[in-house]
Amino acid sequence: MRSSLRSNWKVRLSVCLVAALVGSAGAVVAGSFQPALAAPDAFSTAKSKYEKKDYQGALNDFKALSAKYPNNALCHYYMALCNQCLSRVSEAKSEYQWVIANDRGSLSRQAAAGLNQLSGGKPSVGGQVKMVLDFYTTWCGPCKQMEPAFEAAKSRYTSISFKRYNAEDPANAALVKQFAVRAFPTIVMIDGKGKVLFNEPGSLPGDELAQAIDQVNGK
Repeated sequence: MRSSLRSNWKVRLSVCLVAALVGSAGAVVAGSFQPALAAPDAFSTAKSKYEKKDYQGALNDFKALSAKYPNNALCHYYMALCNQCLSRVSEAKSEYQWVIANDRGSLSRQAAAGLNQLSGGKPSVGGQVKMVLDFYTTWCGPCKQMEPAFEAAKSRYTSISFKRYNAEDPANAALVKQFAVRAFPTIVMIDGKGKVLFNEPGSLPGDELAQAIDQVNGK
């Protein structure tokens, strides 16, 4: 379901982007696309990352663009899509709501459709969790508090591979960069094809980690 929905988003977004770049009125708040035109390469790079399913990389780029051009509705919409693809439901909802409140064209209607979908209860994911990664540091209190939950989930979900990585170990630097780990702990869930289904900072003690796994699996 997530795959087909994402395909529909890409088609609609391509239409919106073309309309915006030729100066179509009503697609976004008046004047919000002048900044995007001033940085077409950055916008195109971010959009390309999204289309290549590098959702975290695209999200980082769109955040940087949005910081420079805060009234660009299309940037906020892409951030919503990226967050949704990363199963960051609250962040996705917040960005969809921003678009709804600030746009007066078709983008607002698409954001409303995305928000309604998220409000349905279950996140849209493309597969089942096959690997859970825990990025921690030795000095992090919440990381230590989460260790029992991690071990309990490891025993409970025998079909899932659980791995912990010290984020300050140089040997793990590539993984830390790949998953844009900036806070500890950060939990990453991946399906059998390597697609990131969940990437969130913050401790998940007690039953919260198991509940997060079940939610991502649509249970």
